[in-house]
Amino acid sequence: MTNPNDPYAQQAGYPQGQPQQGGYPQTPQGGYPQGQGGFPPPPPLSHGETGAPVKPKAVETAYLLWLVAAGVSILSSILGFFTAKALAREVAADILGTSNLGPEFEAALDQSATPSYGGIIFSLVLSAVWVVVVMQMRKGQNWARILLTVLGGLGLLFGLIGVWVYFGLGFLGLLQGLLALVSYAAIIGGIVFMFKPESNHYFKAS
Repeated sequence: MTNPNDPYAQQAGYPQGQPQQGGYPQTPQGGYPQGQGGFPPPPPLSHGETGAPVKPKAVETAYLLWLVAAGVSILSSILGFFTAKALAREVAADILGTSNLGPEFEAALDQSATPSYGGIIFSLVLSAVWVVVVMQMRKGQNWARILLTVLGGLGLLFGLIGVWVYFGLGFLGLLQGLLALVSYAAIIGGIVFMFKPESNHYFKAS
């Protein structure tokens, strides 16, 4: 017979009104208190954490300088279409030591020095390839940096030797000579900025 005053008579030994499930208050699913959505989002990953190297300003400057050099090269090719004959005469007179070349020699020289539209198209194609290589350099491709350095150095070597000839060909020759100097300055600047310390780190990390 059960004694109503027996303190051990109640089932489970817990006083009424206490929360069930192990004695812990109920929480939302996932075990987190409400209001979790109010926390700020995590900070974005840095370039070092994502593996993408930061492009330094020196590389951007080199990229712009190479584009300037390519654009000037296109203009020089167009001007060269009009100054080719005068340039050939000037070079021949300098080699022979006289400006009196004779009508037959001048006629043959003019015929051989007549520029073709195919030559201009070829120059434009080379300029387009040049721009593609420059864009690869901007992305951190070291082979593009080396290729630009080698070709730019060769262009400077051969260009600076004969650039003075343009200044004796009248207005168009003077303009072509000035454009050549601008192009050479841009090439030198592009090479210098490609090999700055921050640029070297960028190409190694890419």
